[in-house]
Amino acid sequence: MKINAIKYDTTLRQGSSTVHKDPQNFKEKERAGLCGKNVNEDKNKFSGNFTGKSEVAASVLNNTFKDKIFGSKIYNGLLRFAEDHNVAGSALMALFLAGILRPLTIMALPGKKDKDDKIYASGHSMASGVIGFVASTIITSPWDQGVNNIMDNYKKHYEKIIENIKNGVSDINKDVPSLKYKFPLLDKKYGRLVELAKQTLDKDGKIEKKALLRQLDAMKLYMKNITDWAIAIPRSILTIALIPPILKYVFGMEKKPKVAPKPNPTNENTQKTEKTTTTVKNAGMDNFMKKSSTDAKGGAQ
Repeated sequence: MKINAIKYDTTLRQGSSTVHKDPQNFKEKERAGLCGKNVNEDKNKFSGNFTGKSEVAASVLNNTFKDKIFGSKIYNGLLRFAEDHNVAGSALMALFLAGILRPLTIMALPGKKDKDDKIYASGHSMASGVIGFVASTIITSPWDQGVNNIMDNYKKHYEKIIENIKNGVSDINKDVPSLKYKFPLLDKKYGRLVELAKQTLDKDGKIEKKALLRQLDAMKLYMKNITDWAIAIPRSILTIALIPPILKYVFGMEKKPKVAPKPNPTNENTQKTEKTTTTVKNAGMDNFMKKSSTDAKGGAQ
């Protein structure tokens, strides 16, 4: 009886150990089954298109937003303005920062007591941005237009020559616009482009052609930047001189003089007492010195 009981107990233990041999594996399988059911249910419910639709909608909205910005007339007009007048374009960006963002930042700072000072600082920033933009545009625009005319004239002249070479025209100077102004450096660069147009370009020739075109664009930019270097100091002086009248007559702002602190009556009384004490001490010292000198004279007699 005891032997059978022991066998029976051992069998139960083995059976239980077999069932729960790897509980973690059992749980993972059970979870996997449940997840599989949920996935199948989600697929049947949404047909697998819910996520795709959201991504497509987001991409369509994003592309539409980009098209509206990059295709707008204002954006393209700003790009053309910055390309034709790079110095004035930089001043326009400075005007946006100094005339809008900086005043908003200043006024957003905490402190109700400093409201007048913040308003004056904001007006000062706006005035400096306006003066810088107006001065840069007025001074540099004629120079920029002249540089554009020179570079465009060179470009049209040599592009027509290169076009005649590619078309096999016997006279490469046929219908070529004349050069109004000549510059040795530009003649050298464009002359090399004409030589390359007469050849069948390999990899090195294509790289040289791209480098020459980039150098010409860089020269155009440098020529326009000369005005920025020339007017930097006069523009700063003009800005400093014009800011106060612009603030006063345009924005109606004027910096208030600092009010002197009111005298403290206690301090005044203390100072008067100290002065009286000092006067009395000095008078006593004078009397003592006079008395001492008189006594000395009487003893000598």
